[in-house]
Amino acid sequence: MSDIKIEKICSYALSKDAKPKSLFSKIGVIGCGTVGQSIVRLVSARGIEVVFIERTEERIQNAFSKLEESLESMINRWGMTSSEKRAILSRIEGTTDCSKLKGCELVFESVRSKSKKADVKLVEEVFTRIEENTTPDTIIATNATILGVTELASVLKHPERAVSIHFLVSQPDAPVVEVSKGVETSEEVTNKVKKFIKLLGKRIVPIAESPGGISARLISPLINDACQMLLEGVATMDEIDDMMTKGLGMRLGPFAIADKIGLDKILLWLDGLYFEFGDQKYKAHSVLKNHVRAKHLGRKSGKGFYEYDSEGKRLNTPTYHHL
Repeated sequence: MSDIKIEKICSYALSKDAKPKSLFSKIGVIGCGTVGQSIVRLVSARGIEVVFIERTEERIQNAFSKLEESLESMINRWGMTSSEKRAILSRIEGTTDCSKLKGCELVFESVRSKSKKADVKLVEEVFTRIEENTTPDTIIATNATILGVTELASVLKHPERAVSIHFLVSQPDAPVVEVSKGVETSEEVTNKVKKFIKLLGKRIVPIAESPGGISARLISPLINDACQMLLEGVATMDEIDDMMTKGLGMRLGPFAIADKIGLDKILLWLDGLYFEFGDQKYKAHSVLKNHVRAKHLGRKSGKGFYEYDSEGKRLNTPTYHHL
């Protein structure tokens, strides 16, 4: 009996360092505007910790306020519980400190300026900042619609880590996501992104690297043509939208979609696509430009092609042909 060694059972337990870590346990987001908030909410709802970076404390508090509003709406409309809302918010951290990106397996950039040229410079700066605060195996993803990931990744020391993951602006909860690789994007990164998108409960639509992808290249000229029909007096906004929804089965008509996406964003898309392709169908219509000049940007401003209340619900106000 004296030769028998008694060992504590904890000796056979995994050490803290040896415990397996899930592939995506922490995600970063740079820029928490409308799209950034959608990404943050979507990821956190899947049980993943999220840290988002904003420029000021005021913008951080505004982002949290908007996140709470959207979650409260989900409670009222989709049956989410208050405890689920609290759990989602508890996994979200907002900060101005980029060093908090340490430990993130994937970081999204979701920042935009007012022109394509400025966008490229801004996103390149963001990519560089992300690389400075993460390890070489951290995936850097852009949610840019018009910008190519190959150009953006050219400033990185490890361009093979960059990829484009485009969530739809008008329907962030849609079951599909556009994903495109850059020239140097590695297969390892591509495979990890596939697992991440599957983890979010979505399906990848793989596309070749091209400005606008599928969604923006198709919806932008549709909105442009709708503006031309409106100017010609072919039909009212309601009639055009009704024809597309009730007649052709679209969830929203072109004017309602434009208001949801944001007229300023549609204008940026068109300007970017026109710059890239030179096709007249992408030349932004004067009706759209006039709305943007008047700060009628859609739901987010309370007025676009239609008018909206503080909760983003459309008001029954008279429609008009053009400004």
